Amino acid sequence: MPLTIVRRKSTGALTISGTVAGQRIQRRAASDDLALAREEAAALEVEILRTNWHGTRRGSRTFDQALLSYLEAQPRGENTKARLRRLRAALGDVQLSTIDQDTATRLKATVLRPAAGPATYLREIVTPLRAVLRHASERGWCDAPTIKAPRATEGRTRYLTPAEAEQLIIAAANHLRPLLLFLVGTGARLSEAIELDWRDVDLIGARAIFWRTKSGRRRIAALPPRIVTALAKLPHREGLVFLSGKGRPYADHMRLYSGQIKKGWKGALGRAGLDPNLSPHDLRHTWASWHYALHKDLLRLKQEGGWSSVGLVERYAHLLPAGHEQGIRGFLCDVAVTEPAISRAST
Repeated sequence: MPLTIVRRKSTGALTISGTVAGQRIQRRAASDDLALAREEAAALEVEILRTNWHGTRRGSRTFDQALLSYLEAQPRGENTKARLRRLRAALGDVQLSTIDQDTATRLKATVLRPAAGPATYLREIVTPLRAVLRHASERGWCDAPTIKAPRATEGRTRYLTPAEAEQLIIAAANHLRPLLLFLVGTGARLSEAIELDWRDVDLIGARAIFWRTKSGRRRIAALPPRIVTALAKLPHREGLVFLSGKGRPYADHMRLYSGQIKKGWKGALGRAGLDPNLSPHDLRHTWASWHYALHKDLLRLKQEGGWSSVGLVERYAHLLPAGHEQGIRGFLCDVAVTEPAISRAST
């Protein structure tokens, strides 16, 4: 029977009820205005009949449905999950067909700070949003996403010289020193390091295996002598390699933006007199610039660092000024080396 409008005596609210194409409908109308409720019922009846005859309309599924499917399709990183939670909170459960470039712009204003740059907008809004929409489009739920990436200018890539890295290690808290040495010596991302288990560390063979990487592919890192020594001095040999100052694993909810070591990191930078804008991820940049300075091999750098293309590592090719090779070897082998007085090249 066609849908009808019934006003509840108890509340005065209007309810749409009836059966269309075998589907039983019983729900409150969006408005308590009778004329508007009738229009809503007519539109609902047309949509149900159309779906019954032609199948689900592309774009009629919701963002929640697409998001759930995306998360269930394969394991996602904690940072990705956190970004998607923020997008969902700001966006709501809207139909996929309504998400467009204007939606991304509104999300930028809602989710990010006013001073956020193009790189942050791309990382926090555009990339995760497009990933969910692309997943949905591959299942025929909506059209392929057309949200454009912002045009970003190339920013400065921060790194440390061997002398500065030594200052940082000396200034760091005792429990942080092995972790920071490991980051500089292997190029590991912070999340990869704090998730490293002793089962995947071979001190005799001087290597570590990362299973949960950004690319999803296993990566093996060679351990320089100083890193082997630092790990060998740790008081435990089971479970996670790196623990907090209280001897506990780092909390999952603190993984975003290097929150796991934020306080200790800032303290070490201050005591070392280094740039306060440096982040733990800059130690990966440091490792990459040192790697190229020693080996002059972009393909090897790409493979050992786990990057997807040589183009992504070209920025490290001439990042570190010439003359630091002896200092790099000294740092990684724990040998006292005096670096030549060479000024930083602007990047």
